[in-house]
Amino acid sequence: MLTFVFILIGVASAVANRAVDPLLTSVARDFMVPITTAALLSSAYALPSALGQPLLGPIGDHYGKTRVLRICLWVMALAITACVFAPALESLLGLRFISGLAAGGVTPVAMAIIGDRVAPQHRQMAIARFLTASLTGQIFGASLAGILADSFSWRGVFVLMAAPALLAAIGATLVFRETQPSRAKERFQVSNAIESYRKVFGNPKSFYCFGGVFVESIAMFGVTPYIGEMLERNALGGPTQAGLVLGGIGIGGVTYGLTLKYILPHLARTTMMQIGGLVSVLGLGSLGLGMPWGVTMVLFAVSGFGFMLMHNSIQTEVADIAPDARASAFSMHAFSFFSGQAIGPVIFGFGLHTVGPSIIVLNMAMLAATGLVVGHLFKRAGTKLTTG
Repeated sequence: MLTFVFILIGVASAVANRAVDPLLTSVARDFMVPITTAALLSSAYALPSALGQPLLGPIGDHYGKTRVLRICLWVMALAITACVFAPALESLLGLRFISGLAAGGVTPVAMAIIGDRVAPQHRQMAIARFLTASLTGQIFGASLAGILADSFSWRGVFVLMAAPALLAAIGATLVFRETQPSRAKERFQVSNAIESYRKVFGNPKSFYCFGGVFVESIAMFGVTPYIGEMLERNALGGPTQAGLVLGGIGIGGVTYGLTLKYILPHLARTTMMQIGGLVSVLGLGSLGLGMPWGVTMVLFAVSGFGFMLMHNSIQTEVADIAPDARASAFSMHAFSFFSGQAIGPVIFGFGLHTVGPSIIVLNMAMLAATGLVVGHLFKRAGTKLTTG
């Protein structure tokens, strides 16, 4: 039952985050705003999620991780449900902000709980399974989002987004139990967070982890809100095709999760980072060249595999940065990742409408460089070459 609840949490967080991307052209038409304005719906979720994580992590370490997780799941679920009835873009942006802020205490805290309960030699596999659930949610969420937007409306997609979030909140409330930390009855103070992050940043590898995921998320997820526009610009499809292309990333990630047990005995974690960075550029290249959407979907699936090869390897290192402040470490990891997701669409949108589609070459270079450089830094720092 515990595993099933973690799966629900992974699916809910992924659907809430990524299912909005194929809707942006529909939202822009409905509210009669430019696509760059509608694209703020992505940043309106990612930015508060990023900003909330540095505080929610230490709060989880102080009061109890599962307690914080349950509260954040309920707030996220109710805010997403309210999006269905948003009368204007401003209110929709506000509700996305609230759901994103609550999401800051969902994925990183859930991964910290996994870090607490799973032995180090099995941790990468356990985290990968959690991420596989998230990517499965991304596949169905993004793909169905595009189809529903074409067949019904973007409001129907928010019904889809709300369902797994509500189920995850109910499941976590019923299943998760935690003994209160010894300091839980003490009042939380900013000094508690400062002390937690002192432990985190006392490990030099923290800078490799957080810097790496920040750059990779700018490079990959700065592009995803504009897939629909780029396909439409080249007369290659609309929201349905954009959703299927986005689903390709999830297919690649799920493939990674299913094949990881065969990869681990043969590749060091640092090598996985470097290969992943190189492979992850293929989908972006196909999109920039204006290839048929089916080809782009397949290559985005390859990119999804490569991205997870790099991202999950970096992510696994986070669990050992500061074992006594694990929720704080994962929260800073997620802060870095979501900050990149918030900034990326703004940067890429500006480049797309000033330089043109060729700006995607910069994103490709950033992805490849992240894998190569971070893998080299970890190798030089003496990271564990046995993957587990």
